[in-house]
Amino acid sequence: MRKRNISFGSLDTKNGSAYYLGSQPSDSLVQNVNKLRNQEVQYDNVNHKISSSLNNTIDITPADKKDVMDKFIKKESNVLYGKEYKYSPQLSTGSQMVYVATGKLGEIYDKTAQLIFTVTDDKVVAYTQTYVKSMIILHESQVIKSEKEVITNLYANSEIPNNSKISYANLAYTKLLEAKDSTIYIPVWFVTIKNKDSKVSTTKKVNAFTGNIIKSSTNGDSSYNAQQ
Repeated sequence: MRKRNISFGSLDTKNGSAYYLGSQPSDSLVQNVNKLRNQEVQYDNVNHKISSSLNNTIDITPADKKDVMDKFIKKESNVLYGKEYKYSPQLSTGSQMVYVATGKLGEIYDKTAQLIFTVTDDKVVAYTQTYVKSMIILHESQVIKSEKEVITNLYANSEIPNNSKISYANLAYTKLLEAKDSTIYIPVWFVTIKNKDSKVSTTKKVNAFTGNIIKSSTNGDSSYNAQQ
């Protein structure tokens, strides 16, 4: 790959393990929404989602935005359950700061468990939030593909163009399907590839159990595309 001007760091060859996980809809956000202060909040009962417009915008710079927002979300009157989210530069863009849900079983890269801040002219003006209260292990752990296997497979399938850089390769859970009022999650490798000429980044998704490339998002969303 390096002969074709494809840049990447050291690739982990270890095969880890992961689970099929399940969750059920939670009313935790709406039950605690009255704890929020200095913002105009709306709640979507169908998608269990908070949409908030901040009364006081937050000034950020590229250098300090993570520290500023990490501090902001830890205060319960600003964001509910903020300590359970982690900043994801991989999923973020110039106009959005994306925080993903974290837990002892791993991170969730999915619209069902995200905190997304809207950024306008270096100011955070609003956010949306979804929340998963708890994850249930549905099946005993299974071996997953290693980072090196996934990258090699993407290259073999012409998914990594010449003159590009592999910016991120992260393992996280994402929604597979909904069944019987439950959401089922599987482990997926999220691999972000940046074109060195156009500077445009595209994120490929690979089923960590099977190694199959997911051509379109399992939850109906288009692939994450970000100019970074």
